[in-house]
Amino acid sequence: MLIMSGVLLVWVGQQSSMPQPTPDQYALQRDNAMEDFALTTINGDEIRLSDYDGQVVLVNFWATWCPPCTAELPDINTFYEAHQDKGFVVLAINAKENINTVDDFIQAREFKFPVLLDSDGVLMRHYTVRSLPTTFILDRDGIIRHTQSGIITPQQLEELIIPLL
Repeated sequence: MLIMSGVLLVWVGQQSSMPQPTPDQYALQRDNAMEDFALTTINGDEIRLSDYDGQVVLVNFWATWCPPCTAELPDINTFYEAHQDKGFVVLAINAKENINTVDDFIQAREFKFPVLLDSDGVLMRHYTVRSLPTTFILDRDGIIRHTQSGIITPQQLEELIIPLL
């Protein structure tokens, strides 16, 4: 005789007044301009999105503790170094980490793109970033042409950004 014991967990969600994300929570943001923002870099400089008007911009929300983030950043850096002279820029926005942690991480890997600090998560909340990494690709007019939650591959970088350059 075989006796099995188990636990059945049933979760009953409560109705929330908070808007629930759609399967693609960023769909409504695409084809709209990303609003200008200003954040401080790990070097203490203030950078505004509008500083890059006329360029193709990849805005990437990430953290050092996020394995998919740390996996994609070398590919993003390689792509950035190969295409920055064509008007391509990366704004890597760190998600609420200590400046020393972020600076040590970036310096150890010798990434060349600008790294900004969203220390209190205001920009993340504004763009409903709920998972990391999250990437927004803006055309030369500042219009969001692609949004993605999860890792972005070198092939996707080529397919999505080269036509915008």
